[in-house]
Amino acid sequence: MNLDWNDIHYFLQLVENQTLTATAAALDVEHSTVARRIERLEKQLGLHLFDRINKRYLLTADGDRLYQEAKKLQFNVRQFTQLAQEGIQTLSEVRISVPPFIANSVLSPHLGEFYRRFPHIRLVLVSDVALSNLYQRQADIAIRLSVPSQNELVARRLCNIDYYWYAHRDYLAHTAESDWQFLDLNINNQQVKWVQQQLEGKTIRFACNDFLLMQSAIRQQLGIGFLPELYRLPEFEPALQMPPFALPLYLLMHQDVRQSKSVREVADFLVEVLGD
Repeated sequence: MNLDWNDIHYFLQLVENQTLTATAAALDVEHSTVARRIERLEKQLGLHLFDRINKRYLLTADGDRLYQEAKKLQFNVRQFTQLAQEGIQTLSEVRISVPPFIANSVLSPHLGEFYRRFPHIRLVLVSDVALSNLYQRQADIAIRLSVPSQNELVARRLCNIDYYWYAHRDYLAHTAESDWQFLDLNINNQQVKWVQQQLEGKTIRFACNDFLLMQSAIRQQLGIGFLPELYRLPEFEPALQMPPFALPLYLLMHQDVRQSKSVREVADFLVEVLGD
């Protein structure tokens, strides 16, 4: 038996409206369509569902028994439809592990564009520099300044993060090079040795491991500090006598998470807006 749900829907409507005319009006169809649907359902079931009294259709005992089951079926169909709609509307969550200064200076300007294009995705940014959360599947994507050796990770280079020795323009204008003082930034293992080599024999007036602190110290003219170009202020000028430094920025993720449509969309967006 291959029943048509629409026939059952017509059956329910006729029970509730009792006449062909009222049922046809409720369904916005011809009354002959209602009659044909009910006749077909009765024939398929091999049951007499209604007694016709004048223009009214009243349930028989078999009809009343099936009406209760049809109501349950109607409820289940509505639940099925609702769940399907909720599935479409549910946000897919994608977690990105990213160093704080990349999150603040590189990613944040692109959030508006991302949500205009991907309203079905909820981003969760986890600001840290450890890769443990990526290995433990606590993040779907990691953005890092180095590529780990683990083979299960897929790496894609995005761009370079450029660092310069900056000073306030007034500091450079009014301080002789022989009197320059320096601000030491110790924030990335790849930079530490190189920075220490550049500062060898120089006067270090201040040291920190935070870009915002370094930016503030430079703005207050404490000396010449090492800073990503992303944190440069209009009044900062590079000390051209000091060499710049660059680190590549990478997008990392496990091979298997690429099967997720939402993760791929986020990864492609990051490559698009952050790639050089």
